[in-house]
Amino acid sequence: MEANKRFSQFVPARLIAAREARGLTLTDLEEIIEISHQAISKYEKSKAVPSFETLEKFSKVLHVPVAFFYKPVTVENQSVVFFRSKSMATQKSKNVHANKIVMMQEITNYLDQFLNFPVIDIPRVIERESYIPTDFNEIDSIASDLRAKWGLGNGPISHMVLLLEKKGAIIARSPFSSYSIDACSIWETNGRPYILLSDDKTSARSRFDIAHELGHLVLHSRLKKTEFNKKDIYKLIEKEANRFAASFLLPSSSFGTEVVSTSIDHFISLKKRWKVSIQMMAYRANSLGIFSDYQHVYIRQKLAKDNMLVNEPLDEELPFEETSLLKQAIEALVDNKVKTKQDIISDLCFSQDSVESITNVKRGYFSHDDTGKVIHLTFK
Repeated sequence: MEANKRFSQFVPARLIAAREARGLTLTDLEEIIEISHQAISKYEKSKAVPSFETLEKFSKVLHVPVAFFYKPVTVENQSVVFFRSKSMATQKSKNVHANKIVMMQEITNYLDQFLNFPVIDIPRVIERESYIPTDFNEIDSIASDLRAKWGLGNGPISHMVLLLEKKGAIIARSPFSSYSIDACSIWETNGRPYILLSDDKTSARSRFDIAHELGHLVLHSRLKKTEFNKKDIYKLIEKEANRFAASFLLPSSSFGTEVVSTSIDHFISLKKRWKVSIQMMAYRANSLGIFSDYQHVYIRQKLAKDNMLVNEPLDEELPFEETSLLKQAIEALVDNKVKTKQDIISDLCFSQDSVESITNVKRGYFSHDDTGKVIHLTFK
C-alpha cells in the first residue's frame, strides 16, 4: 500500500529532469513528440497532469520508464556542481551532466541500503564559503600533504580512479565529446563526493581530469553557488584546480628531477612512467622553472609539426582506467541473491541502458536474467 501510494502521483520535476538529461528544450521536445510546448510547460509547472498515454509518449522519446514520472524526488542538490568545461559549453550541456550526477546519487543511495560503501577519506582542506584566492605554493603543499596522508610517496600513481573510489568518491563515466565538457563533480550536502568523467578521452588526459576534480573537492567544495557563478572567480578556481592536479600527479621533488631533455623521445619515456600527457608534463616543467617559456613553446611546436597535439604517442597504449565501485555493488546484490537484476531496474525506475552506463556493468547485463534458464534435476 505504501509503495503504491508513493508512486501514485505524477511528479513534474521528473519530466523536467528527463527532458534536460536528453539535452532537449521545450520546443525541441514539442517537435519530436507533437505535443505543444505550452502543454508540456503546464505539465512541468504542475498546472496540468498528463494522461497515461501522454506519459507513454514521453517515456519512449526520453528513454525512461513510465514509472520514472511517478518516482518521488529524493535528491535535491544545493551544492555547487563543478564543470571542467570549455568556454562554449552551454547551460543545456551542463544540465545534461548535472542530471547524470543526480542519477549517480540515486543509484548510490539505493545501493547504500544494502551495502557499506568505503568511508570518505577525502579532506575538505579549504572550507570557506566565499572565494579567496589560494596561493599556488600553498596548493602545492596541500597536494603534497594529501599524497603523504594517503601514503602515496612521490612516484607515479598507478590508478587514479581506483584510488579515489577507495577513498569514498563515487565515480562514473559518460560521453562528453559533443558537450564541450571534460568532467564534473559535486560534494553533496551531508553526503559523498561524486565525479563524472568522460568515457571518450585518452587515459592520460582522463587521469588529469580526475585529479582536477579532486582539486575542486579539496579546495572549493564549500563555495556558495553565487561565488562559483561569477565568471572571474570561475576562471581562478579552474586555474587552482589545474595547479592542484599537476602538483598531485607530478610532484616537483620527483618528477622535477627526471626532466632532463626537451626531446619528444624523452617525454614519451616520461609519459610511459607517469601516465600524464606530454603537453601537461611540458607545462608542469615550465611552471616549475625547469623549462623556459621558449623551451615550452618549442615542445608544443614540435608536437604540432608531427601532428601529435591531438593524438600523442602512447595514447592508444596506456590502459584506460575503468570505474569499479558501483559495478561491484550491483553484482554483489545479484550474486548474493539480495535482489534480482529486474528488481534493481524496477526499484530504480531508470532505463537499463542508463544504469548499465553509469554503473559500468557489462552492456546487456540487465537483459540477461539467469533465473529460470536452468531447471535443476536430480538422478533417480
